[in-house]
Amino acid sequence: MELIKPISSFQQQQVVNEAERYVAVASKFFGRTITTIPILFDLKGRTAGMYKMHLGSRLIRFNPYLFAKYFDDNLRDTVAHEVAHYISDVVYGLKNIKPHGSEWAAIMRVFGITPQRTHNFNLQGIPQRQHQQFDYQCNCQVYQLKTRRHNLIQKGERRYLCRNCHSELNLKKA
Repeated sequence: MELIKPISSFQQQQVVNEAERYVAVASKFFGRTITTIPILFDLKGRTAGMYKMHLGSRLIRFNPYLFAKYFDDNLRDTVAHEVAHYISDVVYGLKNIKPHGSEWAAIMRVFGITPQRTHNFNLQGIPQRQHQQFDYQCNCQVYQLKTRRHNLIQKGERRYLCRNCHSELNLKKA
């Protein structure tokens, strides 16, 4: 299986330009100045795009591999989808609306795009995130726990018990 290469810097600029165009359309529609938003091309896995609000900062992240495989579809639909999340946050506030609610859908229609929540792309050749697993054992078997549960156990915030023998799971010694 051949791995897809990420989009070029020229294509990244096309994505940024399209996002800025949608922000301008929304600014005109709502009659207010809406600033552009930082855009990163660092997503992996099955997610094409993501609007993120963290510690007062807003940004949009895109998957450069999915964009490379389905550039035209993503340039049209995914960019509008994520910018619509940003605009609905700016105009209505995330706490006041549902993520794919009527406000978001109305903004998508302002952009001339049919509101859709998910894509249906073939992911063959797209790099997937690798989740590290840790071996934990009880008195009767070995379990594989992912990083989140492992970290909770290591911090002393959680304990997990075996479903069969009801003994506590402990990190398996190498």
